[in-house]
Amino acid sequence: MSYQIHDNHIPERLVSFEGKKYRWLGGTNYLNIGTHPLFQEKLQEGIRIFSQNWGSSRLNNYRMDVWQNLEDVLAKRFQVEAAALCSSGLLAGQTAMQFIAQKYPEAKISLAPKTHPALWRHPHLPAPGEFSTWEKDAQILCMDGIGSPWVEEFLTGFEQQLSPNQTLIVDESHRLGIVSTQIESSANVIQTSSLSKAFGIPAGIILGKKAAIDSIKINPFWVGGSPANPAYVYACLHAQEAYDERVILSSELAKAFTNNASHVQFVKNYPAFSSEDPALFDHLKSLGFLCNQFAYPNPDASPLCRAILPSCLNLQDIEDLTHALSTYENA
Repeated sequence: MSYQIHDNHIPERLVSFEGKKYRWLGGTNYLNIGTHPLFQEKLQEGIRIFSQNWGSSRLNNYRMDVWQNLEDVLAKRFQVEAAALCSSGLLAGQTAMQFIAQKYPEAKISLAPKTHPALWRHPHLPAPGEFSTWEKDAQILCMDGIGSPWVEEFLTGFEQQLSPNQTLIVDESHRLGIVSTQIESSANVIQTSSLSKAFGIPAGIILGKKAAIDSIKINPFWVGGSPANPAYVYACLHAQEAYDERVILSSELAKAFTNNASHVQFVKNYPAFSSEDPALFDHLKSLGFLCNQFAYPNPDASPLCRAILPSCLNLQDIEDLTHALSTYENA
């Protein structure tokens, strides 16, 4: 089944569908940061300070500190040397790819199976087959930190075998701000991410070594892109305590779920699950849970059931959910 809900507010714990209330497990709003009082306060404050979006060149004579300040905070938060803000996660990925392709024009580029389109670069497309059979001998390797919509862990040790002559570019849009994104590798690691998911702001980020980020910040591809909306950047910058609180809640829910989950694909202590069984969606729906069920990123593919555990849920919701999964008879 593929379905649509048309509404005019961001969903929280409950959504209405077909005249009934369901506990909502869809979307990518992992931390529900938009409802946190501190984030709301700082966003309103940011809108008062920055009355509109600022679509200026990065080299404009007039500069504002808010972008660099958040870059410094996020670099420290994720234990990397430096960061570069972009206006979206897709642009962050494409900027990193543009930079690395210019730096190593003759290098072989290999994209792992299921890599998000943010890291696609013509004519390079994700390798077919499974991640376990992916050839990892290219100079430039690209992959997701964790799979989406299919919830699958990829960084399971191969990265520690890479050489300093290799570059590993990782799309962290579904890990950043939710679980650890630390990568132990001798390779040159560049991480890109959307900030619209866990962080709830319309922006993206590139994380890496200072030398790489400094080079990216003088690349015309980054310079020519408008910066992220300053009001949202301000809110994110000044609401770090709110993120800390919601990460703790998310972690508690994920642990409770993955300790008792059955009949679905999941990663230990990660707040999401998936299934390619179309009947599972209807089973969960019948018990009051509404998951995502649509084809992605290829609209011609079979719909996939994917769910997250947003931090607005409670432990009773998780107990009900794991019980609902345990009663699924088609597994």
